Amino acid sequence: MNDYKQFANLNIDEIEPVAVTELEKKRLQKHVLGHKKKRAAWRKYAIIAAILFGGTVVTPFTFPSLAAQIPFMKNIVEYTNTQLIYKNYNDLATVLEQVQSSDGISIMIENAVFDGTSMTLTYAIETDKNLGEQPFIKGSFNVKSASGYGGTGFIKKINDNTYIGVESITPLFDDDAPEEILVRWQPSAIRANSEVIYKGDWSFEFKLPKLQNAIKTVHVEQQLAGVQVVINAIEQNALSTIIRYTEQIEKSVLEEWPMTSVDIIEVRDNLGNVYEAKSNGGHGNLETGTMEWSFSIDQLPAEATTLFLTPRIFYSKGSGNNMQGPKMQEMAIDLR
Repeated sequence: MNDYKQFANLNIDEIEPVAVTELEKKRLQKHVLGHKKKRAAWRKYAIIAAILFGGTVVTPFTFPSLAAQIPFMKNIVEYTNTQLIYKNYNDLATVLEQVQSSDGISIMIENAVFDGTSMTLTYAIETDKNLGEQPFIKGSFNVKSASGYGGTGFIKKINDNTYIGVESITPLFDDDAPEEILVRWQPSAIRANSEVIYKGDWSFEFKLPKLQNAIKTVHVEQQLAGVQVVINAIEQNALSTIIRYTEQIEKSVLEEWPMTSVDIIEVRDNLGNVYEAKSNGGHGNLETGTMEWSFSIDQLPAEATTLFLTPRIFYSKGSGNNMQGPKMQEMAIDLR
């Protein structure tokens, strides 16, 4: 079995958290979606439990003893500085405030939003148990009708008893994204830094409407060292801006670096605003070197007329054998 098949068959809940460099943390944001009809480009350096699969249909409920605690944490975004949260998040997110308690650990989902490509969700954990500085939740997000997923997220300790978390999940649909998604999340255990695992039974279910997107088709391409990038479309909504692009890697490159890809490392507009690019993952065929990717940035100001993107090639053989390649020329996209 080759590297890609081994990775695709991994049990995500059995993956051990590992330390990564700052560059690897940045690149982990470019996760890859599985697709039942297409060969996904699973990357071994992305072995973190940010890629989530599966789920069970369970209706959430609230224990009476927690009634006075709902919510036990509010305005979670005020405790984060992550690029996963956009500036209009609180204005657009659906308030959920669902609480589940098991084995002395309470988890509360505060709110969530679906921009038509990715779902962003904030939650809090409250317990008198020692979960360490960076606990890890074993569990699964499931979106009805999705055929594949990608995702990333984090948990942050804010005091001895309370943690906050943010998750960004990108479901892949065979057709257009539905106008409303049904999401289920069933955490099964929380692992502390001390290797202690606290098992529990938490179950959440909720629906989110899709934000409406204005889609503009474009065609801007760039080529360098056997790698081609084509920007295909820009989607704008009240929360974010989504840029979709195709990469084509020549066979000669893939023979030496079979998991080569292109990241968008710099994004700016004609007004001087600089944006952080958050990858939504992608799918395609490793053998042909054709991949479809998308990334999101914050909402663009109405006065912006041009968006400038700088791609960089990253060579990889998998298994941590990666090499930063050259920058490609800046690509200009007319927004008018």
